[in-house]
Parts: sequence; structure tokens; C-alpha cells
Amino acid sequence: MRALVAAAAAVATLAVAAANASTGPSFAFGRGGGNIVPSNTRIAATGKVTVDGEARGRLTQAKLRALLTVAVAQRFFALPRKIECPRTLPDLATLYVTVRTVSRTRTVAEHGICSKRFERVYAALEAAVRSAG
Repeated sequence: MRALVAAAAAVATLAVAAANASTGPSFAFGRGGGNIVPSNTRIAATGKVTVDGEARGRLTQAKLRALLTVAVAQRFFALPRKIECPRTLPDLATLYVTVRTVSRTRTVAEHGICSKRFERVYAALEAAVRSAG
């Protein structure tokens, strides 16, 4: 009987972990346009990191939650979808970030450098990907 209870508890734990992995936050960020090679980085809800289609490691669920905490603290979901910075040359690339949760998805693009909130989220994502290697 104890073995059956232990097995049921193990299955339940795995089911919760699998559900959290598929429904947790996910992220995408990169750059496009301008005179620079485009880049696309994705961080799946499972933690898998891909940069321009190539696997680059994995982030823990704790790191994914920390990234979401940064996005929430910077009020990412309230940022305008397009941030056009004054006096930005047209040949400068546009940066973008997408944050997905179970209940919402938002993509924000910044052309130039003028939104501290956007830049903090972008920097946190870059740092996390560097640590995933």
C-alpha cells in the first residue's frame, strides 16, 4: 500500500512539473532592420534556449520566474507596443521583446534607446541567455 501511495505521489509531482513547464512563462527577443544582422532568441516555457534556431542551453524554472518578475517589475505589459525614440537614425536596428504567460502575451519593439523599462527587460534576457551556455 505504501508503495502505491508513493508511486501516486511521484506521478502527481511529475504531472505538476510537466504542466508548469508547458504553461510557465516564455520569452523571445532580438533585433531586426537597420544595418546589422538580425537576431532571434527564444526561451521556451521548458527553459530551452535557442539563438537563431540553434540550441544554446537551458534555464531553470526559477530563472524563468525571475525573468518574469523583472518584466512585471518594469511594467512590461503596460509599455506601448512600438517605442520610437527621438532622433534615431533609420539604419539603427529595432530591438523587440515578447513575454508570454498563461493569460497574456505582449511584444514591444524599441527603435533607438529611450525606454529604461524596456532596456532593463532586454538586458535581463540577454544576461540569462549568456548564463545558459
